Amino acid sequence: MEPDRTCPQCGRKIPWGQNACPFCPGRWQGYFWTLRRDSFLLLICASLVLLFVITSFIVRINHDVEKGFAVQWYARGEDDLRAGRAEEALADFRTALSYSSAYSSGDNEQYELRLAEALTAAGNSLGSRAEARTYLLALLDRQPGNATVNLELARLAARDHSIGDAVRYYHQAIYGEWDVNSVVRRRNARLELADYLLNEGQTDAARAELIALAADLPTDPAVQTRVGMLLLRVGSYDDALKLFGVALRLDPHAAHALAGAGECYFHQGNYEQAERYLSKAVQQDPTLTHAGALSETAHDVMYLNPFNRRLGNVERGRRAAEDFNAALRRLQACSAARGIDLTSEGNDPLQMLFRQTQDLQPHVGQPSLGRDTDLLSRVMDAVFAMEQTSAKACGEPQGRDLALLLIAREQASELAGEQGGAHP
Repeated sequence: MEPDRTCPQCGRKIPWGQNACPFCPGRWQGYFWTLRRDSFLLLICASLVLLFVITSFIVRINHDVEKGFAVQWYARGEDDLRAGRAEEALADFRTALSYSSAYSSGDNEQYELRLAEALTAAGNSLGSRAEARTYLLALLDRQPGNATVNLELARLAARDHSIGDAVRYYHQAIYGEWDVNSVVRRRNARLELADYLLNEGQTDAARAELIALAADLPTDPAVQTRVGMLLLRVGSYDDALKLFGVALRLDPHAAHALAGAGECYFHQGNYEQAERYLSKAVQQDPTLTHAGALSETAHDVMYLNPFNRRLGNVERGRRAAEDFNAALRRLQACSAARGIDLTSEGNDPLQMLFRQTQDLQPHVGQPSLGRDTDLLSRVMDAVFAMEQTSAKACGEPQGRDLALLLIAREQASELAGEQGGAHP
């Protein structure tokens, strides 16, 4: 049997089967210390978890606040950009981008694009264009098919008169990826390209773009008229007339379509049709002053031309005499503007022509002028010579003198056609 043992600390007997004294306070102190240490560690862990949750919540709230600020400044920039306030939009998008960069990179591309658009619209400084190009090229590296980015790069190249780069970026925009309204925005991009090429004097390239565009247009008189006007500018009168015809079938009172059709007929030499369409255009919209001037000129061409086969001899002679006197007045006004004395013996073309006309002047008022074909031709040759020489010396005329110059060109064209037909 195991002998009794005494606790060295408290002097009491240790019960059989136990190794340590159950009465000694030191044992319970260790136990309670162990219990306090575990609870402390657990409390520390719980505190850390709570702090992490609180911190995450605060960060999320902060990001939400910053996102709200970014969205507000972005919307404000959109409004300013649409209203044409590029400088204000520039500041708005910079602020939006600074807030957006703090919480996300997903929205930054859109913000950078709008910032680049604002920089492009803000002014002509090289610094603004260089900064805009930097943003756009970075975006293009990430999104090479982004049509909006390519369009902005095209506009920058166009502003720098870099035709090759502008055409390349415009084409990439036309065939690129648009977020919304892809058909309309592709058409508008091609229209913008055509207009740019016209302003740069690239008529053939502009004509090619417009013909490609005209093949697929909506049944909208405004769109048909707009493309027709550009085709008119490049001299594609037949193609333009087709579009104006479509526009007028959709809206017979469309003033600009009437004016465009009339101008096409005017340049084709069909002055009767030109005067009809142009006068209708002015009736619909009196502010179309150019159409009004062309209408008057077309009217003058028809009623000053003595070569109309339907005229009688008296009317033919009257017109030739009226044309001669009008051309002589133009010659005298041109010489006076240049300080040239027509009566002096000089070698100026105006003086020499004036001397030649003096031999014809006594015959101009004769009643037989309309019957004498040879005399009528000589008088009209003098009229054309006076108008053409005055135009070279003093610039393109207006009104009746322009009509006489157009008749001269028409007669020269008919004569060339007759000679070409006689000598194939």
